[in-house]
Amino acid sequence: MNLNFARRLLFVALLALFCVMSAPAQTRPVKWEPKRTWVFFAGLLQWKDPQFGSFPQKNRRDAILLDVLRERGVPESQIVYLQDKAATTGKIERTLAAHLSQAQPGDWVFVYYCGHGFKIDNDAYLASYDAGGKSVGWAVNAVPQAIEKYFKGDYAFIALDNCYSGAMAEAVKQYGKRVSYAVMASSYANSSSTGNWTFTESLIYAWRGAPHVDANADGQISLRETQAGSESDMLFGEEQMPQFLFTGALAPQLGIATADGPAAPRVGERIEALSEGSWYKGIVLEARDGEFRVHYYGYEEDEDEWVTASQLRPAKLKQLPHGAIIEAESEGKWYPAQVLDVRGGVYLVSYDGFDSEWDEWVAPSRVRLRHHAAYRVGEEVSVEWKGDWYRAKIIQLRSGSARIHYVGYDKSWDEWAELKRIKLRSN
Repeated sequence: MNLNFARRLLFVALLALFCVMSAPAQTRPVKWEPKRTWVFFAGLLQWKDPQFGSFPQKNRRDAILLDVLRERGVPESQIVYLQDKAATTGKIERTLAAHLSQAQPGDWVFVYYCGHGFKIDNDAYLASYDAGGKSVGWAVNAVPQAIEKYFKGDYAFIALDNCYSGAMAEAVKQYGKRVSYAVMASSYANSSSTGNWTFTESLIYAWRGAPHVDANADGQISLRETQAGSESDMLFGEEQMPQFLFTGALAPQLGIATADGPAAPRVGERIEALSEGSWYKGIVLEARDGEFRVHYYGYEEDEDEWVTASQLRPAKLKQLPHGAIIEAESEGKWYPAQVLDVRGGVYLVSYDGFDSEWDEWVAPSRVRLRHHAAYRVGEEVSVEWKGDWYRAKIIQLRSGSARIHYVGYDKSWDEWAELKRIKLRSN
């Protein structure tokens, strides 16, 4: 064999080997494994301290969600459920640490809490049974801290149904360094939460494989579809925005359940249904022979009704536009604010004079127009300047004034004008 040719062959072979060794490993898509999932539930509907009002025990949805996880294949030996009096702060923290420490690399954990949430200064807490006494409560930050410290696995679901539950997303951003997380919270960090079970019900629909959650009809329900279904239920049923966060390998497309067949026509519609002479908000869960089973938001399953199409109507949502100048109610007081976003009739508002950390989603009942709310960003108006009126366009709004651009003039003439200098154009 020619020596130079042999050398060239050896060089090509070594180069190919180097490329294979140096090429990045192909990352296998993450798949949820119920049999490798460790479940920790703290469900509280009553408390030692009377400042925390109790909730009805009937048909508690935390227990139903836990049953769904059992049905999905989570072993009973890997489930801890602390309920009401058993869920003291010390018991929660000790039991969670011991439970997490049993996991192995590649395992999953599902932590769930329902009950009251509260804040002390800027720190968020979950109300354990003995909260308000010698124990402050279960600190939100303590959850990802415990997972990072004791859990040898790689993936964590955290679901919270309580006021200020979105604080968990901020805690995970701060402390979630090694584990991949999916945070599912019923409200934003600065917002209260409904006393109904609607958020937990949305998780039950997803993990049970309800067909209406499978938005793209591919037979699999993803975390993203879980989020979309929860948002639809909470926005329409409770006038509240939930918060979700996905980190690391827990991408939104991760599948968590197989859909129980395709959704029948109208199943999954959020509607108003006529019952005993009044219209109630609900969701269509089944359809057969021209009738539809409606579950009413805030009511029990045994109050679901079969109704005809004539008893259904689309919801009539009154929506203000983006940029609307309003007043928003917070803790019993009204503050000047502006609408930043609108989803399902619920408003993301920015309070005048407050930083963006105070921005929050509010229900229509907490919003009212200010006297100058007729003006909109982008609207053409007339502006008074030195006794004459000039054609202009509103480019920004704030309490008591608008930034305007004079039509036909360059940007150097843009200015903030008090609203008393502005009027709607007549032509």
